[in-house]
Amino acid sequence: MKAVMVLAVLTLPGMTATTTLRQASGDMPTDSRVTDGGNNNTMEKMLTSTTAVSSTACNGYVGYCNQTLGQVLWIGAHNALTDTGFALQRNQFVSGPALLDAGIRYLDIDTCAFVANAKRTVPMICHGYEWYLAQVHQPTVAGLLPIKQWLDKHPHEVIVLNFGDIADFTAVNIRGIATSTLQLRDELSYVVRQVFGSMAIWRDEPWDAAVNSNKATLGDLIAANRRVVVNVGISRSDSPNAWGQSDRVCREAWYPVALEWNDDHTDYNWAPVVQLVDDTMRSPCATNPQLLNKLEFQFHNALGGSIDAASVGVALNVYMESLVRRNGPIDKAPYFPFNLILTDHADKWKSYYPNWHRRHLKYLER
Repeated sequence: MKAVMVLAVLTLPGMTATTTLRQASGDMPTDSRVTDGGNNNTMEKMLTSTTAVSSTACNGYVGYCNQTLGQVLWIGAHNALTDTGFALQRNQFVSGPALLDAGIRYLDIDTCAFVANAKRTVPMICHGYEWYLAQVHQPTVAGLLPIKQWLDKHPHEVIVLNFGDIADFTAVNIRGIATSTLQLRDELSYVVRQVFGSMAIWRDEPWDAAVNSNKATLGDLIAANRRVVVNVGISRSDSPNAWGQSDRVCREAWYPVALEWNDDHTDYNWAPVVQLVDDTMRSPCATNPQLLNKLEFQFHNALGGSIDAASVGVALNVYMESLVRRNGPIDKAPYFPFNLILTDHADKWKSYYPNWHRRHLKYLER
């Protein structure tokens, strides 16, 4: 069966048409994964090297160069690349490169497919599983190409692209809810391959095994220029092409109800938030940690709009400090079990990130 794709062909500053995605209609490759050409010796030498990128900061800090993905502290943006297109509310107000400039290295991205002009149009940056509520922001390629350009200009940075919610509106269930189809996940993987080329790491490659076993350091990945780790879909993956979020990340949980004011309306009521975070994120991830262990600190009001008040950043920083106290000075990493902090409007909290990184690095250097 042929999958018809309608993809935006963009020519960005400094790029020619030959470096952008082409408009494609026809048989999509079933497996176009990039390999290391069978030369595993090169990768093994890099994994055991202590000199790779040793004199240059990795993700902004020299101390991270010899640390694996599971040892690094990751700052993430929930529902990234939603800064364009019509929307009643946005989870991020700034572009992918602006998020990266603010210190974000984990981009959580929601995508969808739908029919437009009698053709299947995929994949798009979307938010929502019900069509009458869904917000369509931009073609996925339009959001990803500037990120690739940013990585080309910043060769010592490693990022994670987590394509979480996958909503195929051509395959809705009996309640009208879009489902996550293997077809859409593979179409999305195809687009990511075209944008990032060999920079992206795919399932069952030698570098993928090194990442999942927590052996590849940031310095290793930078030296090999394999600097984009990709998850596709929330659930554990049934695709041979890419792992899903749940294969690597603990845990799919967030504060699901509207954030309420405290009794005197001077601030939000953070007590139930802390309790839920401890119960549904901290405790499960401490018991069964994965490569990345997520603290998701994003909220909405009674009308469904995302909250970007300064008090969100203050409350998050207070909670991070409470983790330091509870974990103690020696036995555990300061923010254990969390090594991934995911928020809405992630650029707004950038003043806190350096201190979190410094404290985390101090623990790693002990």
